[in-house]
This record gives sequence, C-alpha cells and structure tokens, in this order.
Amino acid sequence: MPTYLLTWKPTRWQWENLADAVREVETKGYFDSRWSSGSTKRIVPDDRVFMLRQGSDRPGIMGSGWATSEVFEDTHFDATRPNDIALYINARFDTLIDPDTTEILHREDLYSGHLASVNWNTQASGMSISPEAAAELEARWAAHLLYFGQELVSLPDEVLAPEAYFEGATKQVTVSIYERSPRARQKCIEHYGVRCSVCDFDFEAVYGERGRGFIHVHHLVPLAEIGSEYRLDPIKDLRPVCPNCHAMMHRTAKVLSIATLRKQFE
Repeated sequence: MPTYLLTWKPTRWQWENLADAVREVETKGYFDSRWSSGSTKRIVPDDRVFMLRQGSDRPGIMGSGWATSEVFEDTHFDATRPNDIALYINARFDTLIDPDTTEILHREDLYSGHLASVNWNTQASGMSISPEAAAELEARWAAHLLYFGQELVSLPDEVLAPEAYFEGATKQVTVSIYERSPRARQKCIEHYGVRCSVCDFDFEAVYGERGRGFIHVHHLVPLAEIGSEYRLDPIKDLRPVCPNCHAMMHRTAKVLSIATLRKQFE
C-alpha cells in the first residue's frame, strides 16, 4: 500500500494533548486526528502513514496509522498565518509513542538498507517512501515496539515467529511482510468483539483497563498461502483470537482451523 511520512516539529507546533492521545490508543486501540499533508494531494483513505518527529531533540518515528480521508483544505495550523490555507488529511493512529515517557525509533537507526534512500530530514509532511523502504520500516517499527512490550496491529499476526535479537541498542528483526489494511482488523473487532474465538478469553475481564481492546486477529486463509494481494472481507476472512491460541494454530506447518483447536481446547 502507498506509505507516507507525516512530520511533527515540536518547536513549530505544540502537541498539547499528546499524552491523552497515547492513552486513547492504549484504551481504544486508535486515536483519530487531523494532520497536515504538506503539499501532497495524493493521499487517499487506507494509505499507510508514519509519524516522524523532527528537530534536534529526539528525531525519529513515534507513531503509525492510516489515512481515513482524502486531502482537504482548511485554515493553516500556524497561528501566525491566519489568512493562509493548508492541506490536511484525517488519520487514525494505531500506535503512538510519547517521547517524554518511551523511547522512539531514532532517526540514526533508519540509515541502512532500503531505508537509506529516504530523506529522514524532510521538514514537510506527505513525503512518500518506496514499497521496499516501507516494508523495511514496518519490520523495524514492529521490532522497536516489541522491545518495549507493545504490539503493532498493522503487521500480520499470522507471522508469529520472527527471529528477533536485542542486544543493547542493536535491534534486528526478520519477518515476512504482507500488505494488510489496519482498518480490516478494526472492522473484524467491531463485528466479533475482542473475545478469543477459540477459548473465549477476554483480556479486559482478566487484566482490567490494561487489557481493554487487546486481541490478535487471525486470517482464516493464511496470507503466506495466498502469496499475492487479494480483496479482504474483514467479516468473512478474519477472526479475533488470543495470542496463546493464535500461537497454537500456527505451531505446525499446517495451520489449524479455529474449530479444530476449539475441539482440542474443550
């Protein structure tokens, strides 16, 4: 899917409700916001976006999500330019880090592989990155979040066993990346809820607020078997499952069906 960088420079605009936005992601699973798209008019709903913090103080990736609108015009966000118009998109962030409380994915860790071709010093939102760089960014972002005990909902839960090695500041992840709309995951959860389809486990019922909204989403036909892009029906093709049952379904080369594993569980 097309992938774009949205940028935030704290010295230019104060994100006063950032801590509240992070809490909303933790409790609801997402945070909706309007954001500048710079001069870019190409962004459309379901395009992937990453939030890039700029400036000399802790630059790097601090969030991810997807566009929920096409580009539109509105009054400029800079209060010193009340007569100017800026371009915006509506975005839904599935992951968001507060740099004051959690380490972000530092910019200096993004200058290798396909990511080396990206201009990480860009000051304007809306810059697109190549599919190869986007796939590599997804993997590094997932590894970074895993290191801090978080889950990236936009990566395939089907790839359950990436080889991840963490030594000091060195982080490496090997994982097969398949395109998938984070909105499909949300549609599945809105329809089926967050109880495991196999064992009926509910994280919020057990862990309270910390567990609210947490669940894996399983493709009934594994993406690795499809091997190409296809039109996903979130209600027909996806089911919520807990991480334990999800791991058991994928523990062997032949993925177990929900019905088979449920029978074993019972």
